[in-house]
This record gives sequence, C-alpha cells and structure tokens, in this order.
Amino acid sequence: MGALIKAELRKILSTKMWWGLMIPAALIALGFTWLGAAFGTLDALKSELGASLPTVLPTFAFGLNFASIFPAVYGATALTGEIRHRTITTTYLTGSSRGAVLVAKVVAYAVVGVAYGLACAVFGTIGAAAGAHGTDFPGLGSWLAMCGVGVLVMVLWTLLGVGLGALVGSQIGAVLTLLLYTLLVERVLATVLGHQHLDKVPPYLPNAAGSNATTELSLRLFFDEMPGAVRSHANFQQLKDLLTLADTPPWWGSALVFAAYALVLGLAGWVVARERDIT
Repeated sequence: MGALIKAELRKILSTKMWWGLMIPAALIALGFTWLGAAFGTLDALKSELGASLPTVLPTFAFGLNFASIFPAVYGATALTGEIRHRTITTTYLTGSSRGAVLVAKVVAYAVVGVAYGLACAVFGTIGAAAGAHGTDFPGLGSWLAMCGVGVLVMVLWTLLGVGLGALVGSQIGAVLTLLLYTLLVERVLATVLGHQHLDKVPPYLPNAAGSNATTELSLRLFFDEMPGAVRSHANFQQLKDLLTLADTPPWWGSALVFAAYALVLGLAGWVVARERDIT
C-alpha cells in the first residue's frame, strides 16, 4: 500500500495542475484576509470601540469558502484524468487490486487537500498581518482554530471531488457538475425550498454545509474577540440573521454533515469505479 501511495503522489507532483490551482486559492485567501484586517483596524472604528474590530476572521472564512472550489476541482481529476488519458488500465494492472489503487488515491489526494489548506492558512496569515500592519492580530488560539478547520474543510472538498469523479467517470462531466452545482444549482434549490417554507433545509445541503463549517466558527470567534461592551448573544444572533445563517447548526455540526456527504459520494464512487469497464 505504501508503494501505491508513493506512486500516486509521484503522479501528482509530476504535473503542474496541482500547484496551478493552488496559486489562485492561496491568493484568494490572502486577498480576503488583507481586506478584513485593513477594515478591522480603521482608526475610526478603534476609537469608537476601544479596540480593533476582528473582521479578518469572517473574511478569512469567506476566502476559504471561495478558494475551496480549487481543491474540489483537482480532486475530481483523480480518476477521471487517468480515464481520459487512458492510463487507468496500467494503474489498475500494476496495483494489487482496484480497491488498493482507490485507497491509495484517496490517501494521496487527502494529502493534497492538506497542502491546499496549509497554503491558504499561510497566505491568509500573511494577508492578515499585512492588513493589520503587524498589530491588532486576532488571538493566536482563534487564528489557529480557523486555520485548522480551514484545512479540514479543504481536505473534505478534495475527497468529495475524488468521489464525484469516480462516480461520473468523465473529467469534463465531473468538473462541470461540481461547478454548476456549487455555483448555481444549490442556490436555486435553496431559493425553492425557502419559498416552500423549508428554510431549515438549505443549511444541510452540501455546499452550504461545507461553507458554514468555517463561516459559523468565524462568527463565534469574531464575537469572542470583540470588546465586551458589544459582545452579546443577541448581537451574535442578529449577525447570523443578517447573513441568513439563523438556521445553521454549530460549525462542528456543519462539518459532520459535509463529511457525511463526502463519505457517501466517495462510497458510491468506489462501488462504480470498482466495476467500471476500462477496456
């Protein structure tokens, strides 16, 4: 198994696509955190509140959510790329079994997901420090919590992409399905559910669950970092209402829901990939 994982990592590192998609993801994280830190340290806000406003935490979460599409797209190429270039037959023949090859791919692409998460965390930290001019940085514990959950979500998005690619089999089909669903279909579905008075359902849809894992945590940490005079449960709920997050579960609940989607899609892709005709 170790040899198969090394072989998969070697394949990944021999191409430019993994770091080509990582660059915009990292730059998005940097840009969002820089803007959030710069806004949170405005002199007018500091004099009024008596402290800086930790807006860098929610903007970092928004940046992670935008950036997560890139590891998801890359994950969707895990199997479909080999099917497209007709190398999947050789891969299966050199492995002890199809199951072993699929496990190796999951492990290797999980490592890639960690790399995407760490890159976004590092560049996000750079953006936050630059925007705050080296001062008024959020508490270390809050920042590490955001980075840790960000890495976890990036891994889950990557594995969800792997599962979708294994299920669909077509590289173009998998990528288009992923983009159309995250950018359009789920938004339309959430609107329809809202009109049907099913407002509590949309937070449990895949894209919303993945995004809310970071967003909800960032809002909690945002309020923990705020001055005591404005920190209250009522203000926290008002902000969630304003961002249409009133019905969202805690961040860990959203993370578990999203992990369940990634697991179900991965198992479905596993079953289809093991039986797919590759001749």
